[in-house]
Amino acid sequence: MLNRLKSNYSFAIPKDANDIPLSSRLTLSDKEGTSITFDKRKLTEEEATLLDTLFNEKLEQSNHGKSPLEENLIGWLFNLNQQEGDRTLIEKNLNFPFRFIHFSIKGVLGDYDEFEEAMKSLFPTSPVLLWRNKFEGILFQTIDAYFEEENDEESIADTITSDFFVQISLYVGSPITSFDTIQSQYNWETSIFHIVRSISPTKRLFLEHEIVPYFLLRDLSDETKKMTLEMLKPVLNDKSLLESVKVYLECNMNTTLAAKKLFMHRNTLQYRVDKFIEKTSIDVKRFPNAVAVYLMFVVLQSKRDS
Repeated sequence: MLNRLKSNYSFAIPKDANDIPLSSRLTLSDKEGTSITFDKRKLTEEEATLLDTLFNEKLEQSNHGKSPLEENLIGWLFNLNQQEGDRTLIEKNLNFPFRFIHFSIKGVLGDYDEFEEAMKSLFPTSPVLLWRNKFEGILFQTIDAYFEEENDEESIADTITSDFFVQISLYVGSPITSFDTIQSQYNWETSIFHIVRSISPTKRLFLEHEIVPYFLLRDLSDETKKMTLEMLKPVLNDKSLLESVKVYLECNMNTTLAAKKLFMHRNTLQYRVDKFIEKTSIDVKRFPNAVAVYLMFVVLQSKRDS
């Protein structure tokens, strides 16, 4: 269905959705989680309304029964309906600091209420969940005394998949400390989440400190990507070695922490890191080299997903 829309409404589909104002975007998603963004300024009012109704009919149902705070947030964030009264209500009832947990699902949910309850339980201190459309939404996770920094988001994704028979992608955003940055932070994180999901559709979890490399990857030419992967050629077929070094880098080159995460002895991980250095001649124990190799891993991931 979306492919047919791409053909019929190609004139209204921007090359980059970020080039048009958020208020002019109409994003449609199918049950597989695939989405298209249209420029509403190039559609008639009737066309935009019909497309929105056909693809986003569950949005109103999913957000039914929300509190006054949630209703104001829905109107303010999603429809840019900002009024003076909204700010007073939001500032009074929303606890700072907090962060957005963005989620996107592939598949059809049988029970939205049960899904919301599960998400709020899996992400403690998250009193608010809002749906942007049938397949995308955000949690507001308060960062307070009960906040758990070491959430295992990968396990959370597994739990959602097994309990609701849908695939889920998560993006854990940055802390927000004041009302004045809520909307800009939401717009930035929503846009970049869409971009990196298109680059790496099989990746289930994006964290705020690692999402920028995926974003930068969008502007790399195919030739640059090919040349980048040439540096990993000596170890490309050793998946266990690549995974070990990747986790080592993600753990800030902390061998003890990475070994614990990989369920292996510290000396085993150290041996694999040394083996990587020997085969590639890239010393990943040095920060500049570590950054470069991590970018190579991002390129490799995107190539496998394409």
